[in-house]
Amino acid sequence: MKLLCSVLILASVLAANAKPNVQLQLQSALDQYLVHARNLDATVSADVTTQCFNLYLPMLNEVAATFSTSYQACISTANAETANLTAEADKQQKIYQTEVTSLCSAFTACNSDNDTTTFFNCYASAAESDVSVIYDIATNAATSASSLSMGIQAIQATENQCTNTTESDYVRDTAATYDLLDSCLKYGVPTTTSSTAAPSSSSPVASSSGAPVTDGTTVVASSTTAASTTVAVSTAAPVTA
Repeated sequence: MKLLCSVLILASVLAANAKPNVQLQLQSALDQYLVHARNLDATVSADVTTQCFNLYLPMLNEVAATFSTSYQACISTANAETANLTAEADKQQKIYQTEVTSLCSAFTACNSDNDTTTFFNCYASAAESDVSVIYDIATNAATSASSLSMGIQAIQATENQCTNTTESDYVRDTAATYDLLDSCLKYGVPTTTSSTAAPSSSSPVASSSGAPVTDGTTVVASSTTAASTTVAVSTAAPVTA
């Protein structure tokens, strides 16, 4: 029962820190793991249970911490790029406003002339001079609007790709580490040729294989196989508690 309670506590912490769409994927993996945990609870010794959790809980915590940092980095990068893009757009907007104000001033100046003929001639002259300017403003403003829209869409697409990859790595790395924990509880604590495997002090690096990258004496989670994978580890035969 202690083992099952420990797993439930760990599951609730990981799920609470995960994003909504990640929670669903994690919940499925956790449900499957808990089925095995119930069966193991009566057979695994307390000493083995403690050693296994001491070994793999830090790894799971590192996976969760890496996910949180990476996910926030995706959002922060997108926000910074959007801010830069809109700042440039604001500068261009002020230029257009200045040009339009100048155009309006030319026509407003005509209103001060009391002579009707002079007024008409003033308007005609101002309009003739400003035709090309108005055309340029119309063309440039349309181009700026299109560029701003496409720029924002591109930033959002990159952000979505970044967060999706981060979420996928998180689910994969968590599931792989659970596989190693499950193997540890079944067959005993893995051993290495040099020293007992321990969690790396550095944060795991997300990789295309989905494994937390650790040092040479650290058990490495791998999503490519259901069985546990370790560095110079032998789990060929069960270790009796």
